[in-house]
Amino acid sequence: MSPEERTARIKALALDAGFSRVGIAAAHARQDDQVHLERWLAAGMHGDMAWMEKNPARRSDPNLVVEGAKSVVVLALDYDADAPRTQEALTPGKGWISRYAWGTDYHLLSEKRLKALTRSVAAAFASPDFDARTQFRWSVDYGPVLERRWAEEAGLGWQGKNSLLVDPERGSFFFLCTVITTLELVPDTPQTDHCGSCTACMDACPTQAIVKERVVDARRCISYLTIEKRDALTAQEREWLGDHVFGCDLCQDVCPFNRFSEPSPEEQLQPREGLVAPDLRMLAGLAEEEFRTLFRQSPVKRAKLPGLLRNVEAVLDNQRGVDSGGAFGEDARPLTG
Repeated sequence: MSPEERTARIKALALDAGFSRVGIAAAHARQDDQVHLERWLAAGMHGDMAWMEKNPARRSDPNLVVEGAKSVVVLALDYDADAPRTQEALTPGKGWISRYAWGTDYHLLSEKRLKALTRSVAAAFASPDFDARTQFRWSVDYGPVLERRWAEEAGLGWQGKNSLLVDPERGSFFFLCTVITTLELVPDTPQTDHCGSCTACMDACPTQAIVKERVVDARRCISYLTIEKRDALTAQEREWLGDHVFGCDLCQDVCPFNRFSEPSPEEQLQPREGLVAPDLRMLAGLAEEEFRTLFRQSPVKRAKLPGLLRNVEAVLDNQRGVDSGGAFGEDARPLTG
């Protein structure tokens, strides 16, 4: 096959595997990305996520991941649902779970699709010179890949001021996966920045975690605090949580491009019963077995039950305005029930 034929075939196979969109970038070292990453790490903005410190050079050079890499295939999987945004759904006594975590863990869904795609590619491009097991290497968000930068270069969107990828026609409610391969493919045209002078995402962040355009200090980010931080929260961090018990959507909720977002057709990404603005007292009363049942194959399991209960306790205090340190102070809302 010619590179053009190969590219068309892989894109068709990716869509057949269940991905929403696919783009191609030429594999090359991105030295500027490595410099930016190292500066971000040196500033401590990754918080307790020590795994991000491991070999930053690999994250910016595909050839250090797959020898002889020629292309980076970037895949998008939509996850939005026909459900209210954060501020539309919250009422007293309710908390917030990020909309990406209402259904089945996207790692499980993405991995299933990536494995199917790899099998299809192995069959379509079988030759003595190509082994899909080693020359078509995929990852979700746990691999040594700066997927948003490659997605931008592959034409799937641009990195918004909140650092998330924005598709001009679909918004930002989608997951990203990457495949580094030795197959020579035709790159797509990189997407250009359409944020302009808009700072809606920066203005909406209650903790000012977006310290400057496209730079997020994880230590102030509600998603990091509710998911990745394992230690006890400080008084300030508890207040920062506001109504959030797992993740945060505020910077995406206000993005003008998310008015174009459409619900995902994937049933497993649709909201499970009771997870859109869940009842705080229900969550606070969960025992270990109930937690495992309610959040089976759910991203929320990453927080573990002690972490979730820690977050719920902080949100309950915020809604009561406990010790005047709650998020609502004198305007604290009474809990229902």
